[in-house]
Amino acid sequence: MDKGQQVTEQEIETSLSSLARLIDRYGDAYWPVFERLERELGIRKQRRRRLSAHLQNSRRTL
Repeated sequence: MDKGQQVTEQEIETSLSSLARLIDRYGDAYWPVFERLERELGIRKQRRRRLSAHLQNSRRTL
């Protein structure tokens, strides 16, 4: 991946699945990474919902 390339939500989801398997198999060493990716995914989804709500609202007023 290039430095300037954005990581997609799908890539984060895939990484979370991989990390879940690693944690299940090898223990808690990967929890900090798992939690960080969960937070990032949650932030992105929240931003998308907020933006969508504002766009829908602005279309109603036009």
